[in-house]
Amino acid sequence: MPRSGAMLLAAVAVVLAFVVPSSAAAGTAVVHDFSRDPLSSAGPGPLFTLRGDAQAFHHEPGTHPRFAGDRRGSLAVTYDSTHPTARLFTDLPRPLTMEDAFVVGAVITIRPDIEADPFGFHPIAFGLFNASTTGDDRTGDLDDFRADTFDTLEMAYFPNVSPLFGGPYMSAAAFGGAQGDDAFLDFSFGSVTATLPIGTPCLVMLRHAAGGDSLFLQVWQADATGGWIPLPQARVSVDLSHLHGFLVDSLGIAAYHDGFNVFSQSGRSLFAVVDYDLLFAAILDDGPLPAVLRRLPGRIVTAE
Repeated sequence: MPRSGAMLLAAVAVVLAFVVPSSAAAGTAVVHDFSRDPLSSAGPGPLFTLRGDAQAFHHEPGTHPRFAGDRRGSLAVTYDSTHPTARLFTDLPRPLTMEDAFVVGAVITIRPDIEADPFGFHPIAFGLFNASTTGDDRTGDLDDFRADTFDTLEMAYFPNVSPLFGGPYMSAAAFGGAQGDDAFLDFSFGSVTATLPIGTPCLVMLRHAAGGDSLFLQVWQADATGGWIPLPQARVSVDLSHLHGFLVDSLGIAAYHDGFNVFSQSGRSLFAVVDYDLLFAAILDDGPLPAVLRRLPGRIVTAE
């Protein structure tokens, strides 16, 4: 079979692998497809916790599937940099450290009415964090530049395009445990210039190897055939070798406040509504994974 045909069949298999119950959790994974309200205890699957403004997260049960294998329903997340930080999160099967192998990812669709001020710099973000040690001030402000987002691993997409610094940027970021009163004292990140398509589902995944000193990010875009096409420019690796370690126990979405909106022309660094159709985390060394995660594209997770 031609390589292109094999790749297409593999992509279709990936999408079919997403056909799982409304939400699923295994001993090694947490998966939610938002066909039900994540804040509702009705139905199987993980129950999420809200921290901050509930208006940042709106469950929409009637939305049509956005890719082959998707189910009705999604979570609309409003990223408004002028609002206080809001988090929606659930427990991991167990806490994770530098010694663990794991993946974390989401299928997201950025709506067309995005406003990314060219003189602002603010992320669309999700990832792993510590419900006890991670604070909600990622940016600091003019009165206090210190951040308190300790123990955080996340995808951070900065859609702002600056006349001075370029953009947009796709980033993977890692904050270690507290080594002082500022999270940026133990921080590492990697960024590449990459544009996520508007109105098209994208699969974004972060991977960490057991005992590894790097965090790898990859993005795929849904195509008209139901497959996933890698975005070659949206690949980045982060060196974690100088971190003093991290301890994360929660999977979630963070809509951060920006302490530096004042520098934007509009008074707001970012306004964006992003639809989530899948959010997951999986531990790769604790036994069999659910089918939804065994055949991810790019062999990020090896089929058993």
